[in-house]
Amino acid sequence: MRGDITFRSGRLVQWIGTALLGAVLFLVFWTWTALQPVNPQDHQAIYVKIVPGQSAAQIGRVLYQKKLIRSAFAFRLLTRFSHQARSLQSGVYRLSPSQNPQQMLAMMEEGKVVTIRVSIPEGFTVQQIVHRLVMHHIGTTQEFASLLKTPLPGMPKPAPGVKDPYEGYLFPATYQFPYGTTPKQALTTMWTTFVTRVLPLYKKSHSSLSLSQWVTLASIVQVEDKNPGDASKIAGVFINRLKIGMPLQSDATVRYAIGHPITGSLSYTNLQVLSPYNTYLHKGLPPGPISNPGILALKAALHPAKVPYLYFIALPNGHTLFATTYQQQLANIQYANQHF
Repeated sequence: MRGDITFRSGRLVQWIGTALLGAVLFLVFWTWTALQPVNPQDHQAIYVKIVPGQSAAQIGRVLYQKKLIRSAFAFRLLTRFSHQARSLQSGVYRLSPSQNPQQMLAMMEEGKVVTIRVSIPEGFTVQQIVHRLVMHHIGTTQEFASLLKTPLPGMPKPAPGVKDPYEGYLFPATYQFPYGTTPKQALTTMWTTFVTRVLPLYKKSHSSLSLSQWVTLASIVQVEDKNPGDASKIAGVFINRLKIGMPLQSDATVRYAIGHPITGSLSYTNLQVLSPYNTYLHKGLPPGPISNPGILALKAALHPAKVPYLYFIALPNGHTLFATTYQQQLANIQYANQHF
C-alpha cells in the first residue's frame, strides 16, 4: 500500500513537472512570437507621438492600437525585464510594422524622434525664412504673420520704421526641428541660437555700436559682400562713411526697402524710393537689419578693417574693387563695364 502511494506521488510530481515545463515552454514560445514584427514585409511609416509622463503600459497600448506590435502585454513585460520602462523619451517616432518591439524600444530610449531638417542660408530675410519653414510643413504664412508682430523676450526693441522686428536675430544655420514643431518654437530656437552663438561675441568686444546697430551693419555687409575675404574691408568702408556723415548708398538697403526682387542694376527711380531704409536718401544706418547675417559678417562688422576706402564695387567674378576717391571709383566702374 505504502509503495502504491509512493508510486502515485511520484506520478503526480512528474505530471506537475511536465505541466510546468509545458507551461514555461508555452510562455517562452508565446513571448517569442509576441515580440516578432507584425509584418516583416510592411515598411509603411506610421507616426507615433509619445507624450511626457506616458507609462510603458500606455505606450504599449498605443502601439497595439496602431497595429505596430502583436501584444501590449508582451511589450510591457519586455520593458520591465529590460529595465527600459523609465528611460523612454517623449516625441514623435516614425515606426513600421516591419520592426520588432526591441527595435522600437531602442529608438525611444535613444530619443530617435522624427526631425525636419531645414537649412537657413546666411543673408536670408525673415520672410525668406518663413517661406522655407512653411515649405517644410512648419506652420502657415498666416500663423507666422501674427507671431512676427511682437518681438520675442530679449530681442532689441524695434526702432521707429522697422519693417520686421525679428530681422537680423534669427541665426542662419541648419536646424533639426522635431516633428510637430510649431512656428513659435521654430522662431524661438533660431533666436536662442543667436543668443548663444552671437551675443557672447558682442559682449566681449566692448563695441561703441549698440546691438541693433552692430547687427544692422553686419546685415548690410552680408548682402553686399560677394567674397568672404572682403567682408571686413566692406565693413571698413561703411564705418568710414558713417564717421564723416556720408550716406552709405547701399543698393542692398534699397532692394530691401522695395521689398521684391529686382533683376540687374537699380534704376534712378528705384534709388528714389521713399523709405527709411533707403541709404541714398538718408544718412546713417537704416532703422534695423535688412537680413539675418552669419558669423563672418557679424565679426567683420565688429572688427572692420582700418582702410582708407570710401567706395567699392563688387564684380561678377566675385572680386571687389575698392577706391578712396570718387575719381578712382569712376575708373573702377568703367573697368567693370568694359570687362563684364
